[in-house]
Amino acid sequence: MADDPARPLGSLYVASANFDKCFDTGAVTALNLDNLGLPPIGQPVGAAPAQITDLKVTEENIVEIESFAGQMAVWNPPVATESNPNRTPRLFVPTRAEGNYLHAIDVNGTKLSCVNGLGNSCIAGALSLTQNIAGSVNDLPRAPAPLGVTVGNVGNEPDVWVTHVEAADSPARSATNFQTYLVHLTGEQVGGASPSISKENFIPLDAGGSLSIGGAHATAIGQKYTYVTGRAFVEADVAQFAGFLLRLVDRSDTSRILEANLGGIYTILEARDVLVGGYDPVQDKERIYLVARGPDVLLVLDVAGAKTASPRISVVNAVLLPGGASYATLIHRGAPEANDDVIAITCTANTRIQGAVVLYDTRLGQIVAQVENVGSQPYGIAVHHPARASETAVDQARLFVTNFGDGRVAVIDIPDLAAPEGAALVAYLGKRQGRDEKQGTSTCEEIQP
Repeated sequence: MADDPARPLGSLYVASANFDKCFDTGAVTALNLDNLGLPPIGQPVGAAPAQITDLKVTEENIVEIESFAGQMAVWNPPVATESNPNRTPRLFVPTRAEGNYLHAIDVNGTKLSCVNGLGNSCIAGALSLTQNIAGSVNDLPRAPAPLGVTVGNVGNEPDVWVTHVEAADSPARSATNFQTYLVHLTGEQVGGASPSISKENFIPLDAGGSLSIGGAHATAIGQKYTYVTGRAFVEADVAQFAGFLLRLVDRSDTSRILEANLGGIYTILEARDVLVGGYDPVQDKERIYLVARGPDVLLVLDVAGAKTASPRISVVNAVLLPGGASYATLIHRGAPEANDDVIAITCTANTRIQGAVVLYDTRLGQIVAQVENVGSQPYGIAVHHPARASETAVDQARLFVTNFGDGRVAVIDIPDLAAPEGAALVAYLGKRQGRDEKQGTSTCEEIQP
């Protein structure tokens, strides 16, 4: 989101997964939110959410990516450099189609340009995580089906972490010698004009054979460790139970991987998203929020000794969630270290039931709102959290929630973050895609109003 006073709402970037192959490719689209006629946050919108179908998209606002897009993360350069004097942000989007690409897209407001691409196609120059890996032996390392991406900074360079949800066999298609990795890319490899990758960018998550393999879903960057969640995965075209729930990768020595043994503390089948909350430097304690399934639950974890070689994890709270808990984002109400936040979580339910967004208040330690009927299979969330004009002004937020199943973006307002139970669905962006209720798949047709 931009801070330009002339464009107070900024830009929204949406990845279209094309999961039913209704189109030739996936896409990333940039929307100028100030041009769409959205009401101010908290303004009554009538009996039903506004339906905004004219998104005013031009050719420069959309680029092609491979199908089956995963998460999206943005890198904002901390300072200007000679090669990037305008501090142009860069989007990173992994895709799970044949090339298993990590796409890099530079953004200038709503103008998108493919890094190392051809025109508006970001596919030709994308970085494959399974093909032409420099230094590979017997088709390893590879990261098939990349899904999660998190971006931080190392100095003035991007620090990118990518997960993948299918195990890689060696040789490829042999169904033997499986391995899973965490892909770590830094500096000019992903911040320059021509992204590159080699075997050194792949961190084996079995820690040299001492830990089990498993699909990795998401990451979060902490003080010393990158936290990695584990989920059910595919091995030789057969679904497997999660090999792990939470692991810690030492950022100063990525060969050092710690098993959290979370299953011994709280019984869950698999983990999905993970967030880092506040950090207490006096106690050297970090707060972690983990979204899990089986049962669907939000786990609130404390990591004592967060900067030490021997961190200790404890469960502070466990809150049951609606079915299909998937993605979470954090909205700070105070200083980040205060752990005074609102956590927004998407819950997909299933293909025949409209999903929900749940709001968890860290101050109260409980769910305070559940916004229903946000769309079919809601997943990603982007947050617009405008700066308050004064300390006495109301702290507000607006959530943009992508609906995987119907192709729209739901808009949810929180008129007062001190009372998030007032959250309400106010609008939809885009035209709803038809669904075959018997198959749970797309009809590849828009539903006419």
